[in-house]
Amino acid sequence: MKFARSILVLFAVMSVFLVSCTNSRTRFYDSSIEKDTLQIVFKRFDWDLFTLDTTALAAKYGDFLEIYTYRVLNLRSVSEFSKFTSDSGIIRLKSDVERVYPVVGGALDVERKLTTAFKYYHRYFPEKQVPKVMFHISGFNQAMVVTDGVLSASVEQYLGSDYEPYQYVAYGYEIPFMTPQQLPIDMMYAWLSSSFTETLNGDQLLDMMIYQGKLLYLQKVFFPDAEECTILSYTKQQYDWCKRFEREVWNNIMESRELFSSDWRVNTKYMSPAPFTSGLSQESPGRIGAYIGLQIVKSYIDRNEDVTLQELMKPSDSRKFLQDAAYRP
Repeated sequence: MKFARSILVLFAVMSVFLVSCTNSRTRFYDSSIEKDTLQIVFKRFDWDLFTLDTTALAAKYGDFLEIYTYRVLNLRSVSEFSKFTSDSGIIRLKSDVERVYPVVGGALDVERKLTTAFKYYHRYFPEKQVPKVMFHISGFNQAMVVTDGVLSASVEQYLGSDYEPYQYVAYGYEIPFMTPQQLPIDMMYAWLSSSFTETLNGDQLLDMMIYQGKLLYLQKVFFPDAEECTILSYTKQQYDWCKRFEREVWNNIMESRELFSSDWRVNTKYMSPAPFTSGLSQESPGRIGAYIGLQIVKSYIDRNEDVTLQELMKPSDSRKFLQDAAYRP
């Protein structure tokens, strides 16, 4: 593709000006949020799984135990737990998890950041449910579990990018973000994706971009000290690439008439995790449509100063939203 070749040439010959991956706070930032009395319940299911019998687990965790048994571990019955908990590989995982997230006080930073995020969530969306937050171990099976009232993360997938077993169970482009620092952001994103399903209004690429952009903008509000590249799960180099070639990417989408496409292959190309975006330079990140969507939403918020977060998250006509955003990369 002509565009891809031009990007590669530009990347090779241009002087490198690093774009700061800033943590610019939104106008919804509130320094008093920490005074909010909202309490988040954190439970260590990953620990109790190895210390409590199934009767005690059922009493403490209710329906989550059944979901964990049949949907996360794909076991045929709770009686098979002993096979899972006595597996040598799982025992090693448990030990590694406890080293990074000790049972007492080991997840304080994660808890602090998530508590702040949910205080923002509750402040701006008081009608929505705040979940119980838990950790579990799935044997690298399912990173996030969201049920009615429960948000749980498979913490063995967030032990640090230098954790050697990741070389064998994860894609290379995923490993830089398998860290404790990314855990609260990924957990909140999973909850928001479940909480705002009604916000997605259509199946065109533009619909997907704006929907993802809205979710990511909420992340910027809820994690005011996080850098934008972290919110996007991008390295600084990937974020720099996006800022540098944002106009070319947008023009390419427009010129190829993909913006209003409902083709699942187009949506997958721009919206799904990948080592790079197909058709662009291999220096590009995956999910570049989510990056563009976030920039559209930021432009919309900047140009519509009276819009509330409640109004932002209502279903909207994507073409009118784009027009009102006056997005000009």
